[in-house]
Amino acid sequence: MVGAAGAALLASLVATPPSVAQVQEAVTGLEVEQEMGFATLTWEPVAGVTEYQIERTEVDENDEPVGEPVITGIWRPNRQVDQSEPAFADANFDPGDRFRWRVGIAGEGFSEPVYDTTLPQWGDVEVPGEGLRTGWEQTFAERFTTDVEEAEYTAQLDALSDRVRVVEIGRTLQDRPINMFIIGYPNPPETAEEVAAGKTALVNCNVHGNEPSSREACLIMARQLAFGEDERTLDLLSESTILLVPSINADGRALNQRGNATGQDLNRDFSLIRQPETFGFTEMLRDYRPDAAFDGHEYGNIRAGDLPVLFSRHLNVPEVVHLQSKDLVENWLYERGSEDGWWFCPYGCEGGSTVGQSQETILRNTLGLKNIVGVLLEARSSGGETRPADGGSQTPESRKRKTYSAMYTFEQYLDYFHANKEEVEAAGEQGRQEQARNRGDIVFRGSYTVEPFPAPHPGEAPPNPEIPGPEQILTAPVCGYLLTEEQYRGVREDSPEGFATTLEDRIEAHGWRVQERARGYMVPLTQEQRGLIPLLLDGQATEPWTSAQRLYGPANHRTTLPDSACGKVTEPPSRRTPTTAELSYVGD
Repeated sequence: MVGAAGAALLASLVATPPSVAQVQEAVTGLEVEQEMGFATLTWEPVAGVTEYQIERTEVDENDEPVGEPVITGIWRPNRQVDQSEPAFADANFDPGDRFRWRVGIAGEGFSEPVYDTTLPQWGDVEVPGEGLRTGWEQTFAERFTTDVEEAEYTAQLDALSDRVRVVEIGRTLQDRPINMFIIGYPNPPETAEEVAAGKTALVNCNVHGNEPSSREACLIMARQLAFGEDERTLDLLSESTILLVPSINADGRALNQRGNATGQDLNRDFSLIRQPETFGFTEMLRDYRPDAAFDGHEYGNIRAGDLPVLFSRHLNVPEVVHLQSKDLVENWLYERGSEDGWWFCPYGCEGGSTVGQSQETILRNTLGLKNIVGVLLEARSSGGETRPADGGSQTPESRKRKTYSAMYTFEQYLDYFHANKEEVEAAGEQGRQEQARNRGDIVFRGSYTVEPFPAPHPGEAPPNPEIPGPEQILTAPVCGYLLTEEQYRGVREDSPEGFATTLEDRIEAHGWRVQERARGYMVPLTQEQRGLIPLLLDGQATEPWTSAQRLYGPANHRTTLPDSACGKVTEPPSRRTPTTAELSYVGD
């Protein structure tokens, strides 16, 4: 016999079966917006749910399925700044295909479907110029654009668009051209001096040869900028000049390897400029003087965000330049990426990382030391558990997602530059003035700390701190460095055969001022690149060219010294041997 309490319990179980009581509220409000190379899905959040599945099914013109449903994405809260407005960017399909999308909760079913056709490849195939296609586009990412195809595509853009001027900024070791698109409206500036006098944004698209997604993105973006008639494009190009370097490492791309033809990682050479590729790029920075720059890469951590990004962190970078670069990442890319369904995060992304440190040889840090607002992109190589339909890093699906996400990032960067160009230009000018005053300590290695944001958030796991010890800080008031004749004009042995250089050549490429003295050649620190000079001329630095003599001025001086007052010579310190960790660093 069942008692009163038992009867009440039994009645409640019959009235509300456990399977029904546990059912979550269904996902509602699904909307899909088509963008170039991706579709943004948004929906109403369900209370208590921290993971959604994004399902996609290919359909015909009658919305009948022609393929099996796939889970193309997993949404989690740390994708977004504002978890109350979930969004997911689906991006591994062929442009122009039609799909059914649904969003659901594991084990609880899916939302009502939305049917839509994705945007085709950009440009009318019947219009000269617009109808150009890269090898990557022609094969729908089955392969990458060859160097021969890139050369023909580049020549056609140059010939067909009044907005485009192509210049060669150098040659690779295997004698491939390093081309740069100069793009402006109605015409680009005619000289480097004219570009430097205006507001200029740069993208370096392919420094590591086996990380070509940004190269493909830049080639497509060049076509859009060359022929687009939309208000955004015309406004941007009317007020700024855009510089695109698709393939600084064309030899490495042809060989499908990280380094150049000698195997040198070019992103460990932007201060040292031992290689012809980095040497030519450095001369370009000197002559064209961009206000901001983005550097494109790919990242192998499949647990990380879609788009790890990071700004210049070396402590010799003027704070105003560092903060402007940080603003681009944290207050623009995080916010807008969240709205459009992309997962931006600081390089490292999960658990922090030893990547993204202060090595001045890495372009994002070299840029900051040259007072350029600089940021690095590391598009995630493989889909991982949050993008299961991508497969490995070399599938067409993964290549499409990487390339279109890189293009989205560069377009957002250009939008930021357009909206904040006065502030960006002012940050660079203030940085130049601060460096030329030659004030404060010199830090050989050490980073600005990137504070984590509260979890869950795209900024919850920044790269590790890098706090300099006493041996990494020079507090003495050095006013310059003295090079002997042999140091200055002797042929270097650290460049590849066929590319002989001296420190005189390299110093000229960086654009430093040099004063001839009776005992040699003096490089003063009252220069715009004051933070970089000691890293290459001081024997205490980690990766210097040489160990020059430190010069000092009158004791207790409180104002900026003229070059003529810099002349008390002391013996330089012995060169410190880099640690194993410093020499074995891999990343960026």
